[in-house]
Amino acid sequence: MSYNYNNSYYPPPQQSGYPPPPPPPEQQQQPYGYYGGDQYQQPQHQQPQYQQPPPPPPPDTYYPPPQNYGNGGDFKGAKQYNREPKFRDLWAALLFLAQFALFVVIAALFIKSLPSTTFKHSGNLSYTKNFYSWPTMIMWLCVLLVSIVFSLIYLGLMQMFAGQMLIISFWFAVVSMIGTGVYYLAAKIWFAGGIMLIFGILYALMWFSWRHRIPFSKLVLEVVCHITRRFPSTIVVSVAFLILQAAYSAFWSLAFAGSFKHMEQYQNCSTHTDRNGRQYQSCSNPKQILAWVFMVFSFYWTSGVILNVLHTTICGTFATFYFFEGSPQGYPTKHVTLSSLKRAMTSSFGSICFGSLVVAIIQTLRAIVRAIRSQNDDNLAAQLLACCADCILGCIEAIVEFFNKYAYVEIAVYGKPFMAAAKDTWTLIKDRGVDALINDCLIGNVLQMGAFLCAAVVALVAWLYITITKPEYNTSGSYTAPIIIAAFVLAMSMFMVLLKCIDSGAATTFVCLAEDPDAMARNNPRLFAMVREAYPRVVQGVHAVDGF
Repeated sequence: MSYNYNNSYYPPPQQSGYPPPPPPPEQQQQPYGYYGGDQYQQPQHQQPQYQQPPPPPPPDTYYPPPQNYGNGGDFKGAKQYNREPKFRDLWAALLFLAQFALFVVIAALFIKSLPSTTFKHSGNLSYTKNFYSWPTMIMWLCVLLVSIVFSLIYLGLMQMFAGQMLIISFWFAVVSMIGTGVYYLAAKIWFAGGIMLIFGILYALMWFSWRHRIPFSKLVLEVVCHITRRFPSTIVVSVAFLILQAAYSAFWSLAFAGSFKHMEQYQNCSTHTDRNGRQYQSCSNPKQILAWVFMVFSFYWTSGVILNVLHTTICGTFATFYFFEGSPQGYPTKHVTLSSLKRAMTSSFGSICFGSLVVAIIQTLRAIVRAIRSQNDDNLAAQLLACCADCILGCIEAIVEFFNKYAYVEIAVYGKPFMAAAKDTWTLIKDRGVDALINDCLIGNVLQMGAFLCAAVVALVAWLYITITKPEYNTSGSYTAPIIIAAFVLAMSMFMVLLKCIDSGAATTFVCLAEDPDAMARNNPRLFAMVREAYPRVVQGVHAVDGF
């Protein structure tokens, strides 16, 4: 289908408070935003003429399209939307299910090897000699509940104070880096302290170049929060997947703990004599190593699938709102989020498993490299090679995760297979200037600040619990630091899962805007006008001919 860009922006109907604007004066178009200067040249073809945008309307104001919009009330998003999905990448879904079934069988064997007193308790919280016990499980349950409550409160603050949260999050990052640098210097860790101070000062100076991004980021955040209020089911689904991820992580942790005892029977030990005539014993257990590698790989893959199913579900909900809100034909389904979840768990499940598999392989390789580093502390050459390999794999992982994030939007909207979605994502980001929108959006700063605050509060709760109950396994205090660190990391992860609705919503907004700018002009004229002025390349649209 060919796209017609005439009349792609629809001004509000004439009503009180919105007088017709005067025609704009003829002047030469100046470059704006990220593509200013010599970085981007306006196309030489004739551009459609837009009316001058009206004054900012009240929040949540909707302007319907003209009566003659489209053919028979249809528009681009409705035509391309994934109404009849097909099963994609079925082989990846079957492989994932086979892997998960194998993990369940192995985990059941490992958990049976745990001591029989693991979950037996007399009723006194302090009388707990075993770390894997009900009092400890109660502590992790408190960690989960506090994380959920804090995340929901933070989400409410984001919806009420979007602009203020953006500014606070920026300076919070500055204070955190400078504070960390001062702490390192006080602890006489000179190199790390100096690096953190330099980064903190440079980050503070970047305020002068970043502050112009706040209005755009604020508007995007307001739009995303508005849609979450329109579909509160996105928050409910996020909580459900958070509980699912927490349950799976607890089950995996028990299986991993039981693997030590179960795999002892496969250990092979032999006696050797060194050059001085002294005997020593050397033990190896290749089966245990293979079991650990499989369990780590299974954890990464399964966790990735859980999170990406959630991400795809939310993307499908936001895309449905984006394309169908206020359209003549209305929503294609009554239960938008439930239908999106159904597609993510059926027709798009194989594509999700495929993308998660790529990341899981990279993460498993990084885990192996880190294990090699820890086992060769005295070998400088091995340490150097492992460090370089870890750095390279980390960069590859970050790039793949970045593209997967937006590829899943294509999968949610159009039902594409993973490889086609990844290819189109590359075109979308590099050829349409969507990377400028992503770089100029500061929503990630707000989420990172919330994750840090949530982790700090939850770590404090874990410390208070273990200090008040005083379990016997921690009489020496050796478990205190690991428990606090684990609670901190888990709380950050749970916060990001629960607020996936914000992150996924922003990603969907960027992709759908580049795919079909007319829908943005119809649903949110303010945001469309801002993007059209600062990022004209984005609103040209992607599919000039028949698309996928």
